[in-house]
Amino acid sequence: MIRLFIAFLISIAFSITYGIIAAKKARAEKILIPILDILQSVPILGFFPAAVFFFVDLFGVSWFGIEFAAIFLIFTSMVWNLTFAVYEQVSSIPKDIEEACESFGVKGWTKIRRLYIPASIPKLVYNGIMSWSGGWYFLVAAEIISLGSKTYILPGIGSFLANATYMGDFGNTFLGLGALLVTILFIDIFVWRPLEAYANRFKYDYVSAIEPSKEVAFPLSRLTSFLVRHPRPLILSGKIVKIFSDLFSTVSNFFAKVYSKLIENIIVTKIFSYSVILVLFSAFMYGLTLLILEQGHLFIESFKLLFIENETAQLVFSMPSAIILSMARLFIAYLIAVAWTLPVAIKISKSPRLFSSLMPIFQTFAAIPAVAFFPFIFVLLMGLPYGQELASILLILTGMQWYLLFNLIGGAKSIPSDIEEVAKTFSVKGKVYWKRFLLPSIYPSLVTGSITGWGGGWNALIVSEYIMFGGKVYSVLGIGALLDIAAYELGNVALLLLCVFAMIVVIFIINRLVWRRLYRIIMERYRIEY
Repeated sequence: MIRLFIAFLISIAFSITYGIIAAKKARAEKILIPILDILQSVPILGFFPAAVFFFVDLFGVSWFGIEFAAIFLIFTSMVWNLTFAVYEQVSSIPKDIEEACESFGVKGWTKIRRLYIPASIPKLVYNGIMSWSGGWYFLVAAEIISLGSKTYILPGIGSFLANATYMGDFGNTFLGLGALLVTILFIDIFVWRPLEAYANRFKYDYVSAIEPSKEVAFPLSRLTSFLVRHPRPLILSGKIVKIFSDLFSTVSNFFAKVYSKLIENIIVTKIFSYSVILVLFSAFMYGLTLLILEQGHLFIESFKLLFIENETAQLVFSMPSAIILSMARLFIAYLIAVAWTLPVAIKISKSPRLFSSLMPIFQTFAAIPAVAFFPFIFVLLMGLPYGQELASILLILTGMQWYLLFNLIGGAKSIPSDIEEVAKTFSVKGKVYWKRFLLPSIYPSLVTGSITGWGGGWNALIVSEYIMFGGKVYSVLGIGALLDIAAYELGNVALLLLCVFAMIVVIFIINRLVWRRLYRIIMERYRIEY
């Protein structure tokens, strides 16, 4: 939980800064969004070389260096979803609100604090739930960092579950899963429920169409309702809280002024945009240089083996087929995900009772690592024809569907009440209501959920196409399986980088030809304007 919390705080700070700059600076957007498209789709295994050769070598094989590497890997599983959420919300702010801010001279930090951040809060909360769940989901990979002969294992629930599952130890698997579920429910009651109540306050409303008593409905428990009404910690007196509040306000205002001046300065914006590219390139070159200096002969040999050694050469030549098969599985999983998440998200967002009853269940399932599903999938599917293919698609679905669901819920909950009032006034129902009112209002969230969902699906390939259970390996041909073989079996860094590069090229082409164009059309046609 400590690793997740640190990674989440860093992700929030990064996403607000990156998302606002990308949304409000046209030149920066052309650079930052393509980078974000690629990074959010790179599997966590793709960051292993950076984690090993940068953090571990920088700080040495010590507790500090390995912990930094693990937090960095968790960060990569959380941050992209949050950044897209901020970018989407800030990009879709109605123009009349922007014009009102300009008319009243609202600039700098005041504009960020009063407009951009409040506009992003609903999606930050719901995408934050998904990012936190994504952190749990990929905790297994983050706490067991393995690259060929090098393996670093950190104590945690992720490594505990992985070891128990890989050994076929059902007792410890269910014990670890039970501990994880209890923790998830605890966090849901004490953290996400109050934050969801808070997020309901931030909507574009020109009329009051929701009764106050229905805005926040949490029949889960009296404890949750009490926390919503009284978020102040019970152990602190009012005076102590006031002292800390004043201190925090003073410090935050100071940094806010500095931050606002920096983010509004076009020169600083350009420096930030190009610095992102420079830092990423430098980190890559640093890791590559260390690898060549320390293991130069092995590195050269691994490149030679790509085409000389029979087994490795076969893997290289099978890469096009692997990518096509992986994309087919992703597409099938995506169709299944859209088919159930779209109606469910709309239904529960309109019903406070369903929302409060089902959200803990969805959050729990979203946070369960894929390895925890191995025993059930193994028992149910492995004996069937094409059982491994079905298992792979189901595991991809576990890494894709929740991004869609939580984005759609956030979009549906953010629909302005006056739009709902117009629909009621004209008695618009059924097919016309969905076509003219509901779907256009959530199209931006559907596209954002699709982009991040496909990113989650690409990430999930590494645990869906290569399954270790009971000491045996069950795999299907796919780019995710090739990544696992390169990292875990062969320890061939050259093959690993080649697989990641091929995946990045495919992802970049798909994003440029499909998602970017679709996103631009949706934002132009379906943004809320008055």
